[in-house]
Amino acid sequence: MRRAVFLPALLLVLVWLALAGGRNWLGPSALVQGLLDRQDFLIYGLRLPRLLIAVGAGMALGMAGALMQGLTRNPLATPDIIGLTQGAGLGFAIALLLDLPLLAGAACGAGIAVVCVALLAQGRGALAFVLFGIGIGATAAAATTVLLVLAPDAKAARAMIWLSGSLTRADLATAGWVWLVLLAGGALVALRAHRLGLLWLGDDVMASLGVDLSRMRVLVLGLVTALTAASTLAVGPIGFVAFVAAPLARAISGAEAPATWPAALTGACLLVAADLMARLITPFAVFPTGLVMGVIGAPYLIFFLWRDRQETRA
Repeated sequence: MRRAVFLPALLLVLVWLALAGGRNWLGPSALVQGLLDRQDFLIYGLRLPRLLIAVGAGMALGMAGALMQGLTRNPLATPDIIGLTQGAGLGFAIALLLDLPLLAGAACGAGIAVVCVALLAQGRGALAFVLFGIGIGATAAAATTVLLVLAPDAKAARAMIWLSGSLTRADLATAGWVWLVLLAGGALVALRAHRLGLLWLGDDVMASLGVDLSRMRVLVLGLVTALTAASTLAVGPIGFVAFVAAPLARAISGAEAPATWPAALTGACLLVAADLMARLITPFAVFPTGLVMGVIGAPYLIFFLWRDRQETRA
């Protein structure tokens, strides 16, 4: 029971710290007073939109990572590692330059990336899925860089801020889009919870239980694409949240794979904590949240690869 309530309790504490913390710390009474005053710019203009986006995008990335790891049964197959995030970034850049809807651009970019990876890796196993994904991601990132070099200065500057994984331009409208996609995806996950829980058992077991494997793959890939696109639109291509959230959630909560909802809560905790650290590291500047998340996630990736090698040797 204690393990089950730990993640929600931790998220509530981080939410309070995110609203109260900053260059001007707010005490409990000042925070409540600010929340009750809709004209309070510090709360409703700066901190609350940033918090809503951090929680929503973190949950979306955590959920997407758990679903993708479950589908491929490979802990490395997450949206930020196999190219979905970079594809969404390329779609965002194209939509920005052509003045098209940004969410649609990010969704198309992520969708095309996942289709390319799936076609290239078809029938070649989970490792090939990861390797082709890394190649697609690198190609999309390079194409995005070329576009920004050719773009007008104003749009290039806006895109560069976004590519760093910054929440400095957070607003309630963007938060609304993220939460709309998250709630729709979460409802679909809840409706298909039993079948999604069978992902880690393997294709043979799912087929013997009457699961339509083709429809299940399309469902999961569609969910992962939508969740990745919405989160990437809001916070930029922030890495490691989707990769770290699911295994950390299982370790904390004791939930069985794919542990979709614990992973969503863990993703929210990670992104809120990283954004809070980005705001508090120095009193004179705000670090990109993506940079802070990289400092957290990169050592975990190195540790994961080292541990996997040690287990292989044993």
